[in-house]
Formats: sequence, structure tokens, C-alpha cells
Amino acid sequence: MFDLPLIKPITLMQAEAAQRRLPRNHPLMDEVELKIKKLASGYRGEKTLNYFLGLLPEKSYHIFHGLRLPAQNSFFQIDALLLSPKLIILLESKNYSGTLTLEKHQLKQEINNTQMIYDNPIAQVNRHKILLQYFFQKYQIPPIPIERVVVFTNSSARVKIADGYYEAEKYICKASNLLMKMKELEKYYSKEQVDQKVIGKIRRLLLSKHTPFRSDFLQTLGINKGDILPGFLCSFCLIVPMEYYRNKWICPSCQQISKESCKEAIKDYFLLVNTSITNSELREFLQLPTKRSAAYQLELLKFPSTGTKKGRIYHPPKDFL
Repeated sequence: MFDLPLIKPITLMQAEAAQRRLPRNHPLMDEVELKIKKLASGYRGEKTLNYFLGLLPEKSYHIFHGLRLPAQNSFFQIDALLLSPKLIILLESKNYSGTLTLEKHQLKQEINNTQMIYDNPIAQVNRHKILLQYFFQKYQIPPIPIERVVVFTNSSARVKIADGYYEAEKYICKASNLLMKMKELEKYYSKEQVDQKVIGKIRRLLLSKHTPFRSDFLQTLGINKGDILPGFLCSFCLIVPMEYYRNKWICPSCQQISKESCKEAIKDYFLLVNTSITNSELREFLQLPTKRSAAYQLELLKFPSTGTKKGRIYHPPKDFL
């Protein structure tokens, strides 16, 4: 059912890695923590959406979370796309709290005596529908109905619709009412539009053209790579670096000993510094004493590599992050 399952956004993982690896008094730490708060809120909303989608009958839909597809020289990303022979449903999830008022050209949020203005999510999902139609036309996919729903995932949010904005009544719902909303759509689109052969073609096309988003997180926030603290992080007191001695790590602060591989530390490297690593770069980042000790750690990780001898470059497996 979940052809593209929900995963933690890489941008959130990058922000969390930066929080671990920057000095606590770093001038941009507040911005990093604010970024984490915002991204974590969106991820919680997507997990709520994922929960209700998981209640659907098995094999009723092919479900794609976070599908990011090309559009001319750019990309567009859909929170969730549901594919069936009868129709496609595009879901846009919003995890805002407080009182939310949908107006034709904006979404107004009022919380704690503060008002925030956002783009109208209905306009956003309408735009995604148009772009998906263009995408299908390019690859000669037969016409199939595309519906869209904006799902408010925060159960405590109060959602209001401005007077006269009748379109919003049709396209929004709370997460708890999503299954009922989908039932209404399924009742309206009761006839199959394409056969399973076409469904298979669409499924393969979406998966092949999906391009996960990855940014240079440090550059985006204006953080120098030299500010990132190297070394093995102590999981008990969060001191970095631990000291390496005979294939184990010793914390100079709490004296805890770890024999774990450097997997988590290398994840931070791939998230923040570079998407590949050499023996010398591993030695420098983990502050290992010798080339041999770095080679031992790389042997434990069993990373695929390119090149030979001094020119060997190691790459993380596709699902490593």
C-alpha cells in the first residue's frame, strides 16, 4: 500500500545534527533550534496523516509520501498522493494550531494574541494538481481524475472559513474526518478510469522521477563548516569528542566506554559536511590516531566505494540516512 513510505525529512535530520555538533553558545544556535521546532511540527502532522492512511483497506490505494517531481527547471512536492484505478487524491497536510481562518488569498492563524499570515493551502494543492497534469501529459499517461484535500492534522486547531468562500468547504477536513472525506470522493468516482497495467506504469513513473530534496543546510543558515565539532559524541553526557583507544571510545568527562561503531557520527558527517568520505576525512572528523584505525571503522560500516588505494571514496548506502 505504501509505495513511498513516510520518512523523517532530511532537512530535520540535518538541523538535529547541527544542534548536536555546534557549540552551545554558537550565535546561530537559536535559528537552528527554531528550524527544528518548525520542521518537527510538520513531521508530526505528516505522521498523523500517515496513521489515518494506514487505516485504509489494504491494496485500495498506492500511497506515496513526500513525492517530489520535476516541473520544468524546478520541482513540486506533494505531502501524500493516493493512486487508484478510479482517481488520484492529492493530500496537503497542515499541522497549525490555534484559530485558523481560510480566506480566498491567505490562511490566517491566531494564537497567543499573535496573528500570522500564510499562503492559502487550497491554492497550493490546486497548483500541484495542475503541475501533476502537465507531468502526466509529458509522459503520455491517460487522463485520470485528480482530486485534492487539505488536511488539518492538529486536533486542537479551530478551523474557520471566511464568509462566501465556498470552495474551501469542498476541499478541507480535519485528519479525524479524512476517511469519511475519501468515502465521499470514492462514491462520486465509482467507475474505474484506467486498468492495472496503466496503474503499474504510473507507479513506476512516479518512483523513477521522485527526487528527494537535499539542501546544503549549513550554507542556508550561514554556518561555517569549521564550526562543526568533530569527534565521537558521548551518548550519556553529550560531550564531544570521546577518545579512541584500542577499538573503543572513552569519554573524558564521564568515563563511559563505548564499543559501538561510528555509524551515528558518520551520519552527522554525511548530513552536514559531505555526501562521501575518504579514509583521511574519516580520521580527521573522528579524530582517529591512524589510517589503520580509520580503515577498521570503514570495514565495520561496509560502505560501497569507488576508486582504489589512496583515491578510494566511500559512499553511504541508499537507505543509510
